[in-house]
Amino acid sequence: MYWQSGDWTDSVEGTNVSGVIPRDRYSKYSDLEVWVKAVNKLGNVTSEKASFNTGDIMKPPAPEIFKHSHQPLEIFWRIDCLELVSLKECEVQYRTQDQQDWTQEEESLLKSYSLQTPQPNTLYEFQVRCACECNCAESMMSDWSSTYTARSYEAAPVKALDVWSDCGVTSELSQCGLMWKELPIQFARGEVLGYMVTLLYSNGTKKDENVLLTMNGDRLVSQEKIWRFTPSLQGVLGGDVSAYNSQGASEHAHHALPTSCKGLPVSELSFTVNMTLWSLNVSWFLPNQPIENIQEFVVQYNKAGIFPTAGFEWIKVDRNLMSVILRGHFENFTAYNVSLYAVFNNSSCLLASKIAYSISGLPPKVRDFQSQIDGNVVTVSWQHNLLNESKGHILYYQLILDNSTVHNVSGNQTSFVFSGLTSGHHHVWIRAATEAGLEPSGSINFFYLETDGIFYTLWLIILVLLTLLFLFLLIWCIKEKLCFQVPDPINSKLFQQKIPEFNSSWTGNCNSVEYNPKISELEVVEKPLWDAKASPKEMSNSDRLIGDRTHTRRNGERHEEVHADPGDYRDKDLQQTEGRRENRREGYRKMIDTYKDERDWEESLSEDDQFVSDYEKHYMPGNV
Repeated sequence: MYWQSGDWTDSVEGTNVSGVIPRDRYSKYSDLEVWVKAVNKLGNVTSEKASFNTGDIMKPPAPEIFKHSHQPLEIFWRIDCLELVSLKECEVQYRTQDQQDWTQEEESLLKSYSLQTPQPNTLYEFQVRCACECNCAESMMSDWSSTYTARSYEAAPVKALDVWSDCGVTSELSQCGLMWKELPIQFARGEVLGYMVTLLYSNGTKKDENVLLTMNGDRLVSQEKIWRFTPSLQGVLGGDVSAYNSQGASEHAHHALPTSCKGLPVSELSFTVNMTLWSLNVSWFLPNQPIENIQEFVVQYNKAGIFPTAGFEWIKVDRNLMSVILRGHFENFTAYNVSLYAVFNNSSCLLASKIAYSISGLPPKVRDFQSQIDGNVVTVSWQHNLLNESKGHILYYQLILDNSTVHNVSGNQTSFVFSGLTSGHHHVWIRAATEAGLEPSGSINFFYLETDGIFYTLWLIILVLLTLLFLFLLIWCIKEKLCFQVPDPINSKLFQQKIPEFNSSWTGNCNSVEYNPKISELEVVEKPLWDAKASPKEMSNSDRLIGDRTHTRRNGERHEEVHADPGDYRDKDLQQTEGRRENRREGYRKMIDTYKDERDWEESLSEDDQFVSDYEKHYMPGNV
C-alpha cells in the first residue's frame, strides 16, 4: 500500500484486504493519495487512487456495557459521540468462557443486544463497538469495548449422574460408600444444591435421603469432583441418585451394589494391565462362553492399601469392547489396585483385579525375618511389605546363606526351608527384588545342632539348671540360718585333754569351719525317775527298785556296773549327781555356741535345767 503527501511517498506491506499507515508516518490535516499494488511472479497491477484529508477522519471512543438481564439474556451499553452528531450503528461479538473464537452478530444495533437460545447456566463474554454520524468525509468504528461477562438463566439438570460404589480394602457392605461424579456445567445447567438418594433394601422397602452439600465433611466427602456418601448399607441391594437445582432435578441413576460372581467363568478370564506415568491400558478376554445379560463393564482403579480410598476413579465401558485406556497422572513408586467389574440389570460383580505400578523403585527392607529350628531342618520366614509401603512388584526374594549359597525364591512365598546344614553358627541374608533392582538386605543369625547334639545340649541345660537351683537353696538356707547348730567341742576341757589322741579333723556344714575330734570316751547315764532332792519318805517303792546302771567305754573296752542295793541309792546317787554336775560346769565352762553368747550358755547350765546338755543330746544315742 502506497500513499503520497505532497512530494513525499511511502509504503507498507498489507494483507489481502487492508493495510495500516503508522501514525508517525503521516501528518494530521494533510492531503493524502492512497493506492494499492499487487505483485506476483507473472506481473503486477495497481488500484485507483483514493484522496482524502486526514483531518476529516473521526473515530468515536469505545462504548461501555453496563448491565444485563437473565431471561432473556440481554446486554445494554452506552457511548458518547462527543462533537459528532449522533450514534450511527453498533456491532456485537460474543463467545462462551471456554471458547477461543468470537461469534459476530451481523445485525446493526444501537443500545442493546439479546442472545437467542443461550445455553442454560453458561458464562458468556460480550464486546461492542460503534460508529457515529458526523459532518465529515468518513466516520470510523470505535475500538471494541472491554469484555463484559454474564451468565445465562438456570434450567433443570439433564443427563443422569455417573454412580458407582467403593468398598475400600474390604468387601463388607458396612465399609462401602456410594460414589458419583459431579455433573459438568452444561449438564448441571445451574448451581447444584444437593442430591436425592433412594436406598433400596432386600425386603422391598425404600428410604429417601436428601444429601445437602452443607453436609460435606460428615457423611459426604468430595475429592476431585467425586462425591462419596457413606450411609449404613446393611441389607441394601442398591440405590438411585439424582442431582437437583433451583429449577428441577436430573433423572435417577441406578446402581446395584457388587455381589459375588457365582456361576460365571471368572477363572478363565484373561486380564492385562499396563501402566505408565500418564496412562493406564487395561484389556481383558472373555472365554468362548459369553456372559449373558451383561449391560456394561466398569474399570476401576485406586491407590492400594489406603483407607479411606485415595486416587479413586472409574470408567464405564460398552459391553462389546474388551479394552480401555484411562488418561491421568499416576504417581511413581505407588501401587494401584485395578479392577474389572461386570454390571447386570440388578447386580454387579468383580471379575478380576491386579496391582500395577507406573514406575518401580527399590523395595523397602523385608519385614519380620526370623528362623525356626525343627529337627534336622531350619525354616526361615518373613512377611510381605504393605502395599502402601511397596515401591514395585516383588519379582523374587534372594536368600544368601553364610556368604556362599544363594537361593532365589518366588515373590509370592513367605518362607524357605534349609536342610542338610552342618552344626554350628549360620548367617542368612534376605532381600527383595523389583524391576529397579535389589534392596538393602536384612539378616539373622542362628545356631544349629544335629539331632544327637540337640539331646546333649538339652541334658546340659537341665544339669546347669539343677546346679543353679541347688546353689540357690544352699544360699537361702545359710541366709535364713536354717542349718543345724551345735556347740564347738574344741572349747571343751574334756576334749582338750584328748587332743593329742585325735588323728583327724572335719569341716562343719554351717558358717564356720570347725574341728570334729573322734569321741574316745562315751558315758551313758540313765536318768533317775525320782527327784534327787526328795526325801526318802517321799520316794515310792517303785522308785527304790529302779537301779542305776553306768556304762563306760574306754579304748574299746566295755565296763558295766550294776548297783542293786536300793538302800544305798539315795546317798550314792546324790554324790554321783553332784559330781557329774560339777564336771559338766567345769568341762563346758569355755564352750561357746556359734549363735549364743556365754551368758546364755551359763544360764542353760543352771540347777533348774536338766542334766543333759545340748552337745550330749546331739551326739549321744537316742536313749539319753
